[in-house]
Amino acid sequence: MLEQILNTFDVNTDAIATNRGFYYQYLSILKKWIQNFVENKNIVTYTEVDNDIKEVGQELIFTQIKCYSSNFSFNSVEIKNSIFNFWLLYLKYNSSNENIKFCFSTNTKIALREKILTKWSANPELKDNELYTLCYEKIKEILIKEINIRKNKKLQNKITEIQKTEIKSACESFKKHVQNTDIEKFVRNIIWEFNHISPEESIISIRKDIDLLLANLKFNNKPSTLLFSVLLSEIYKKSQNTNKDDRCLTNETISIILKQTDDELKKIINSKLTKLLRIEIELIQNDIQQIQITQGLHSEEIKILKTSFTNFSNKTIPKELTFIPDINSIEVLGWDDFITHINNNLKVKKLVSIFAEGGMGKTSFAKKYLKTFTNYDHIMWINVENSISYAFSFDEVLEINLGIEFIKSDDVNKFKLILNEINKIDGHNLLIVDIQESQIDNTELRLIATITNWEKLILTRSHIKNFTSFKLPRISFEYAKEIFTSNCNKEEINNGLLHEYFEYIDYNVLVIELTAKTIENSFDLTLSTFFNLLKEQKLDDNDFNIDIEVDEENGVIRIFNFLLKKFSFNTLNNEERSYIEYLALLPSSNIFIEDIILINGIAFFDENKITIGNIINSLEKKGLVEYSSDRKRINIHRIIREIIIYNSRKEFNPFFNIIFYIVWLTARIKEGQNQPSNSIRFLKYAESILNSIKEEYRTSVYQPLLMLENELLYSYRYFINTGIGNEHNLRWNNLVSRAQKHLGSDNPNLAVMYNNLALSYANNEDFKNAIIYFKKALIIFKKEESKYIDLVITILNNISNIHLKCKDLVNAMNLFKKVQEIRRKYNYFDGQQLGIEYQILADSYKIAGDYDKAIGLLCEGIKLHKSLNFLKRNDFYLSAYYNQLSHLYLCKNDIGQAITNQEKAIRTLEDINLNKSDYLLQMYTVVLSLYKHEGIKDKEEEVINKINSFKNIQS
Repeated sequence: MLEQILNTFDVNTDAIATNRGFYYQYLSILKKWIQNFVENKNIVTYTEVDNDIKEVGQELIFTQIKCYSSNFSFNSVEIKNSIFNFWLLYLKYNSSNENIKFCFSTNTKIALREKILTKWSANPELKDNELYTLCYEKIKEILIKEINIRKNKKLQNKITEIQKTEIKSACESFKKHVQNTDIEKFVRNIIWEFNHISPEESIISIRKDIDLLLANLKFNNKPSTLLFSVLLSEIYKKSQNTNKDDRCLTNETISIILKQTDDELKKIINSKLTKLLRIEIELIQNDIQQIQITQGLHSEEIKILKTSFTNFSNKTIPKELTFIPDINSIEVLGWDDFITHINNNLKVKKLVSIFAEGGMGKTSFAKKYLKTFTNYDHIMWINVENSISYAFSFDEVLEINLGIEFIKSDDVNKFKLILNEINKIDGHNLLIVDIQESQIDNTELRLIATITNWEKLILTRSHIKNFTSFKLPRISFEYAKEIFTSNCNKEEINNGLLHEYFEYIDYNVLVIELTAKTIENSFDLTLSTFFNLLKEQKLDDNDFNIDIEVDEENGVIRIFNFLLKKFSFNTLNNEERSYIEYLALLPSSNIFIEDIILINGIAFFDENKITIGNIINSLEKKGLVEYSSDRKRINIHRIIREIIIYNSRKEFNPFFNIIFYIVWLTARIKEGQNQPSNSIRFLKYAESILNSIKEEYRTSVYQPLLMLENELLYSYRYFINTGIGNEHNLRWNNLVSRAQKHLGSDNPNLAVMYNNLALSYANNEDFKNAIIYFKKALIIFKKEESKYIDLVITILNNISNIHLKCKDLVNAMNLFKKVQEIRRKYNYFDGQQLGIEYQILADSYKIAGDYDKAIGLLCEGIKLHKSLNFLKRNDFYLSAYYNQLSHLYLCKNDIGQAITNQEKAIRTLEDINLNKSDYLLQMYTVVLSLYKHEGIKDKEEEVINKINSFKNIQS
């Protein structure tokens, strides 16, 4: 095909994308060829024989070369074709070659969602049996599907029925052969090479490697550029030979070439080929020349400007003392009332700060302010990227307009000297200081405040408390939509999706604009796809790599590369960086400061409230967090949060810095096992961390996250009805499945999870699976029974309860006896499981129809539970006992006692602050029915109010 391009287009200088693949392939062949020559390896390299590259030596290696801008997965046609072709080569050569390898080599990388190929590439020897099995099955699956694809293509041709029958028969035989053949040797001999760089970078990289090799003394100091062209031409010439055996590249060929003079070598260069395949270098050179021309023009313009400025009379001060951003060609939407409010305050206060997170539109607001209020005599706009004093001191235009010159000794006080000159300017003047990323120096701000003849508008990410400050309001939905649609009109988007997206990004004006432009410039990207990728934290997805243009940026940018630069965190110290990484994993809004102090442990509260308070104050000054009006809560802007998480994922050990926070949070939730209301405040933080750290980035913190998820799901049982038809059981299954892969088979934590999964199955009335997992937990704990007495008893009691639900009194009582034997064996007659055992006996008598005996036993159980230390008992169980007692009295038609005990059950849950528990709502519903039955109107109305209040809280 390369020959066809050369002949047809006669060096097509616009064919970079078309030729790049050939160039990369030829460069790869050239590198292998000359590397073998330098290292004296007796390997014959073939081009365009059986595959892109065939190497014959001690090993037989077939290499498929791909130069792509997109990523690969097992769904990629190129990979599936390569595997099938490799298999055919394996069948052809395997009997005569023991050492045979198949290499798929590419510049790009594996697609994020491709798990098997990622693991295979990282573990090429496939020592993990589970991984090997997955790879083995995947290769077989691909081979079978490729046979079917090729069969279907052949059948679509105009052929006879006899030919169709032969094709079908041959393909079925081929499939059976694949299905019945052990392909282990084939699978283990596949090599994956993913270089994780762009096509352009890959070509530059391999060129550098080749130039380094050509500099070796073995090439007799021949000019490397000459050799490069000669050897590349030789590869092309060899590849065109009809006889495949003549397409070989050997060490002897290079030796013959090196014996020729430079003039002789120049004659054998294929000029069309080298010019065609080196276009990108020529383009780079042209770009450099253009840059140099542009720089020359800019230099001339600057000289003209300097001359123009110096010609001003010393007494002439222009209206615009600095360069002012373009305010006339753009329309800034929103903030109409706010702009008047700021103008009124500037007249009185003289200095006003507008603060908001990056990208919310502070600069756009200031442009609109300038366009709205034009009655200023003089205007200055200072962009601050390092420090305020630096921005003033190195603004050449300002210096020229002020008509002042400085000597070397002035450098220390240059900022003050400039402010002094500005202060001499009379009139109604405006200074805008647009602080981009820097930490604010209050000393510098106080110096700016001393300029008396100027109104000062400070734009910053930080809330400056020393001066009058206002947070920039977020724009309305209508204006946000107008910004989006003015930059993207390729698809009709319903208001519901737009509103959800705008809320998610907190109406960040910059992100709205960048999103719209990215979608508009893409081929098939939609807002729905974009939104889903953002929520899944796939900020480096290939769909985002769309070139777009942004005002005041030189050249094109890509959305998340730009945002990463925009929201850099270079000013943070290690302590701040570690803590913001932790905070970013928590919910983006309503993070209670007291909660995050308590997570570190109540014993360290006084110490941590100072340390953590100081860190949060510092982060607020740098514009990364925002206090609520009561200063009891903090928020992190959603985009800042996403960028921080993205950066954390790129670290060598992602999220390892926050491992202790995970452990501490787990401990706080676990402390709530006997006092559930103590842990409810922490559940939302655990859920957020688990949602924020995706599976593929958990390696460094995997086990702590398993423990956190276990405690979280277990705590939910006190607040959420985990009965039939909920997702709770699915989450437990998922957790246990992952824990089995990462915890030892005898790990007691795994046993705890087995028990909790069994409880979930029991709540879903899947008693068979419940017993299976209870027994799995029991096997682990039984190995150290004396250490885990309470847990062994708990599991046996759990199984007893299942038997009772199935009306199986015999098995329930047998297990009850086992529990009593264990208690006697270890002289262990303590813990709230004793109350559970009274409940088991009560249930047994209830099944037998002896309600009086059941009531008596349950009352004994309640008495025993109340005798336990308050801190070592969970009164959630006490409420359940009262609820069960109420039911027993109903069975006896004693409505009065049923009401009394149901009221006790409700009061117990209310006393332990489980006011948001689904179980409390159920009890309200039961007692309401009892009140209605008895006609107790006042109490009926009281409970209805509680139910309505409960539902309002939930909504």
